[in-house]
Amino acid sequence: MPDNPDLCQVALIAIGVPRSLSLKTVDRSTSTTSFNIENFKKSVNTLLFVSTLVATVAFATAFTVPGGYDSSSTHSGIATMLRDKGFHIFVFCDSIAMYSSIIAAVAFIWAQLGDFTLLLDALNLALPFLGAAFFTMSMTFTAGLFLAVIILIPLCTPITPSNRIYRYISYHVIHLAILATYN
Repeated sequence: MPDNPDLCQVALIAIGVPRSLSLKTVDRSTSTTSFNIENFKKSVNTLLFVSTLVATVAFATAFTVPGGYDSSSTHSGIATMLRDKGFHIFVFCDSIAMYSSIIAAVAFIWAQLGDFTLLLDALNLALPFLGAAFFTMSMTFTAGLFLAVIILIPLCTPITPSNRIYRYISYHVIHLAILATYN
């Protein structure tokens, strides 16, 4: 007989083992059960903090888009890279990260409200959403980095390109980068 039957029960429930048909119950001490539930609630609190942090970062990222905003009078407030495919990937992944982390946070709050079965159900719901939030947040970073590096490619190329339009554009990008960093 294992030392801690509650931990075994959690492991069996987590991997989806069906309950037995017999109605025999095992006597459990209240202190051991409350101790395990308290440990789970501490873990849930940590995961709630992490999912809230991911939602906060995704929210902030939505307003600090790569390339900034257009400041001309006709298109004021519109993202400069709005028509770029990389920007669409950036916005899509950031939105998925934001919403999936919010769903995970709500499920973690829900896990704190009830009994042990409700806690397990909430964990089963929230953990895949938190994993999706982590994955799409890393994809958001990759898309943003891709958009930023495309702008800086002319700064990194050692030779002058043969295409005249590319030279013209890269000259102005480099010139603007120098003006932006000049004090």
